[in-house]
Amino acid sequence: MNLRLPTRFVLLDKAIATLGSVGIELFPSFNVFEVAQPYARALLVERFTPGRIAAQARREGWRLAQIAAELPFQVHDTLEQVRDGQIEVGFVHKGLDDVLAKLDVLANRLVIALVVTGGLIGSSLIGIFAKKGPHLLGLNAVSVLGFGLSAILGAWLLWSVVRSGRI
Repeated sequence: MNLRLPTRFVLLDKAIATLGSVGIELFPSFNVFEVAQPYARALLVERFTPGRIAAQARREGWRLAQIAAELPFQVHDTLEQVRDGQIEVGFVHKGLDDVLAKLDVLANRLVIALVVTGGLIGSSLIGIFAKKGPHLLGLNAVSVLGFGLSAILGAWLLWSVVRSGRI
C-alpha cells in the first residue's frame, strides 16, 4: 500500500495493513483509509484543540521559566568551582600522534627538497657566473661540489619516499 509511518506506530501499521488486506479479500473495492478517515480526523481535532495546545504551552513555558530562574545560580556555582580549583578541564587527543608524525615526516621531506633545489640552482649559478677559482674538468669546483651534495640529498630523499611506499 506504499504506507510509511514513523516507527513508533509499528503496531498501528500492522493493524491497518491487516485490516486493509482482509477488507480487500472480502470486498475488493474496500479502502481502509476511507473508513478510517473520520476516526483519524476526530482524533486529530481532539488532540490539537486550542485549549489543549494552550495548556501544553503553559506547562512548557513554566518549565522554561524555572530553568531560566535557576540559570544564574548554576552559572555562579560553576564559576566558584572553577575559581576554587574543584573543576579540572582536560584535553585528550586521540589519533593526533599519528597525524603529527606524518606531518613531521612531510615537513622534513619538504625541507630536504628545498635544500636540494636551492643547491642545484646555486650550483648552476656559480657554474655559469664564476670565472675564477679552482676548476675541475672545465667546471667550477664549488659548482661540482654543490651538484654532488644536491645529488646525494636528492637520492636520499627519493630513497626514503620509495622505501615508505607512498609515492
